[in-house]
Amino acid sequence: MSRNAQVLRLLAWKFLLSKSSDAFISLITWVSVVGVALGVLALTVVTSVINGFEGELQRVITGMHGDLVLYSRAEPFSDIEQIEQKIRQVIPEARAISPSLVMELMVSGPDNVAGAVVEGLDWTAAGAVTEVPRRLIEGAAPVQQTGDQLQVALGDALASRIGAKVGDSIRIVIPFSEGDLDATSSSKIVPAKVTGIVKMGMYEYDSKFVFAPLSRLREVLGAPGQATSMKIRLKDGSKSRWASDRLSESFGYPFRAKDWGQLNRNLFYAIQLEKAVISVILLAIILVAAFNVVSTLMMLMHDKTRELAILKAMGFSSGQAFKLFVVIGSGIGLIGASAGAGLGLLGNQALSRSRVIELPPDIYYIGFLPVVTRWSEVFWIVLGALLICLMATLYPALRVARRSPLEGIVDV
Repeated sequence: MSRNAQVLRLLAWKFLLSKSSDAFISLITWVSVVGVALGVLALTVVTSVINGFEGELQRVITGMHGDLVLYSRAEPFSDIEQIEQKIRQVIPEARAISPSLVMELMVSGPDNVAGAVVEGLDWTAAGAVTEVPRRLIEGAAPVQQTGDQLQVALGDALASRIGAKVGDSIRIVIPFSEGDLDATSSSKIVPAKVTGIVKMGMYEYDSKFVFAPLSRLREVLGAPGQATSMKIRLKDGSKSRWASDRLSESFGYPFRAKDWGQLNRNLFYAIQLEKAVISVILLAIILVAAFNVVSTLMMLMHDKTRELAILKAMGFSSGQAFKLFVVIGSGIGLIGASAGAGLGLLGNQALSRSRVIELPPDIYYIGFLPVVTRWSEVFWIVLGALLICLMATLYPALRVARRSPLEGIVDV
């Protein structure tokens, strides 16, 4: 560091902490520091919480559906092996593929009746694509192939709603006649046994889904060898949107492919919009602190009129005076931004480890407040705060640089 820079730093330190300075100036200085720190702290925590919320939703959605899903918009399809071969030809990046059969129905438990979605899965193949087999919190997976009673696993919120536990018998009401998936003239009641409880971590899934063995569900629905969708896990999940577009183009109607983001496109768009709006609002805190920096420097300029006049009379140039006030303002911003970022990171650690803040899952999809810190965002937040404070110092610094040393000498 050059001697000139050392002198500027020493003068800046003396100007701010001099005992002869007005106490009110010191108060405004600390208000400026705290304002910048609060702005950076709030932005760091809020953006990390929104990142965590988005990341948790992505984890749950991909854990439920894989990276992308190819589904039929018309009747179920039966040529599953040929479709799987074509998928692998179109997207060689496909690591695992699992067929599923999905139908909407009603379930009746010991305490209540609720609407539900039954999904038949090949539990061996599904384990390579989804997280469903590993999300059992009670009991075991329904792997029965034959028998009178259909074995199922319920989402934990659905199980609580209908009052069903592991080992209980429930009834599944299928609103179409056996052997005709399109008929709605009659319904069929199928007895089922609850063998497990699944918790995916997203209320939308946990409150609706009933999981059953694919082959047995086909028998119950009268749909031998059929499926409604193919769930796909990629070697590189970041290519999911590209893969969904390729599949949609290659298969055409009635097939359509959606990646995990498209499955909840409106929700993720709302999250990004909310993040942008909140960031702009919280940026106002830093802007207010920047006005305090301007006030601090302007009052410091009047308070140190004599000292500045003496320095200029001794050869202190206008450029050095300009740099001096830039150093003072930047120092205020640096201290505030550093303190805010540090406190924000500590707050993120506390929130991520304790999970003391609980959310109503039926409103926020998940039941806790997740936190994911992205260092690139923290860097840009701190850099933005420093730039705002630097811009705030320019006008007072220019005023100081243009003042004549005679003003302070005459006042003396």
